[in-house]
Amino acid sequence: MTPERYKKLTDWLEGHPALREGIILLNRWLPLVPFVCYPALLLLLNLRWFAMLRVGRGGGALDFMQVIARAILVPGLAFWMGTLLRARLNFPRPYEQPGFVPLVPKSTRGNSCPSRHALSAAVLGMVWLYFYPAVGVGMLTIAALICLLRVLSGVHFIRDVLAGAAFGLVFGFAGMWLL
Repeated sequence: MTPERYKKLTDWLEGHPALREGIILLNRWLPLVPFVCYPALLLLLNLRWFAMLRVGRGGGALDFMQVIARAILVPGLAFWMGTLLRARLNFPRPYEQPGFVPLVPKSTRGNSCPSRHALSAAVLGMVWLYFYPAVGVGMLTIAALICLLRVLSGVHFIRDVLAGAAFGLVFGFAGMWLL
């Protein structure tokens, strides 16, 4: 997004202060939803695993324990690989352009692509989708909103959030369904 195009957007948002404040507020708090819900998912999975052990389904419990391990390793590896990739690419952020004033002030330089917020939300959404499809759809919807908010707040280019979301979706799909 060019500084001129973003300025038009922020000027329009100045005329709609409730929407502007809503974007700022959601940009700050919505990313917490996937990260707070992820431990809840792990708790649910472990409760299911303990129930399997108690009922005496030993072989099934062992297989399920391996699936729980994937639910931990897939997001961890995706985040780690995404972090390495963005450090290697070191793309600038939108607000590093002259004349670009983000809606959300930040001082971070570079490391813009892929967006780790988008990547993390997408891969966690895929893990939820694997175990609880209805919740997974909700989490992927939240991931899409996070992508939109990161661009609207001026901290990422569209390319950054698309790359992060695509990386998270593909890694999550491969890790949960193809392994």
